[in-house]
Amino acid sequence: MPYLVRVLRIGMVLSVLAFGSATESHSGSAAAQYIDVHMHLDGLYQSGGTLVKDYETAAKNLIAQMDQYGVATALVLPPPQVLGQSGSSGPATYSDLLKAVRANPSRLYLVAGGDTLNPLIHGTAASAVTSALRAQFEAQALEIIRSGSKGFGELAALHLSFESRHPYEEVSPDHPLFLLLADIAAREELPIDWHMEAVAQDIPLPKGFSAPPNASVLHENITALERLLSHNRGARIVWQHIGWDNTGHMTVDLLRRLLKAHPNLYLALRVEERWLTVGGSPMPNRIVNENWKIRPEWTLLIAEFPDRFMIGSDEFVGIPGRTPRRPQSFEETWRILGQLPGALAAKIGYENAARVYNLR
Repeated sequence: MPYLVRVLRIGMVLSVLAFGSATESHSGSAAAQYIDVHMHLDGLYQSGGTLVKDYETAAKNLIAQMDQYGVATALVLPPPQVLGQSGSSGPATYSDLLKAVRANPSRLYLVAGGDTLNPLIHGTAASAVTSALRAQFEAQALEIIRSGSKGFGELAALHLSFESRHPYEEVSPDHPLFLLLADIAAREELPIDWHMEAVAQDIPLPKGFSAPPNASVLHENITALERLLSHNRGARIVWQHIGWDNTGHMTVDLLRRLLKAHPNLYLALRVEERWLTVGGSPMPNRIVNENWKIRPEWTLLIAEFPDRFMIGSDEFVGIPGRTPRRPQSFEETWRILGQLPGALAAKIGYENAARVYNLR
């Protein structure tokens, strides 16, 4: 796009924002329909030497937090796990979350597969996928559907390890089981919740991450992601954590190209309280500037594709005094909605999510 044209388009968008922004408070009846498509519950802690699971209390804390920001509905997910990670002392399973969801109908919905489908994918080489394994995988996907899940996730193609209990996960986005899941998702009209660090070309592991458990080289994954997106256009893929970039490759230009080429790709925005990467450098491709204002290039991208963005704050909400405090991102992410004009805020805040996740 010519420089002058781009400057003029940015100016037009910013003019609209200046006169038509949504309320900063996110409160009141207009905000009552907001939907957060990606949240986690942290209900596991030690008490007197006994391991306690209390996801119901964590869910109540999440709902109280939602009420402060006018978020009516949140989708909760198990994080992407590997073989052997699930268990009594592991991260939340979809069974743990299902109890909390059923105790809070209309406020919380389940998206599942991070603890069942993701380990199968990461535990199986592409060349080792058999017809029996495909049948097992599809049976587990159908079980998720019967539980009332609104999608499949959290599924990871590249998940970096930040500490010893945090797994490193890397598999090609066009793994045969991902392609099978795309066919199932299209058939059942359920979206796929997608976790992937963007790697536009092979690069050394970014500064600050340890190898092992991380690989010393991260491999280009955009080409394979495009093969997945092209495999079945009926499969809606929601790429999470947009604006939280640990490689420096999740650029506005890359996202614009992918959105133009792939109508079944959706992006969920995230802003975290931390400003620095693990290596101590300012986080690249962040949505907001140091004053928490949306950067013009992001405003332009969102305005160009108003039907393709939503909010996925990705915070682990736990129980104060019992579970450790995790990095905050709920308030920081929802804060950006007040900087968008009312009609666009409605699309990003709830209309797109309601359509993609069938929450009408």
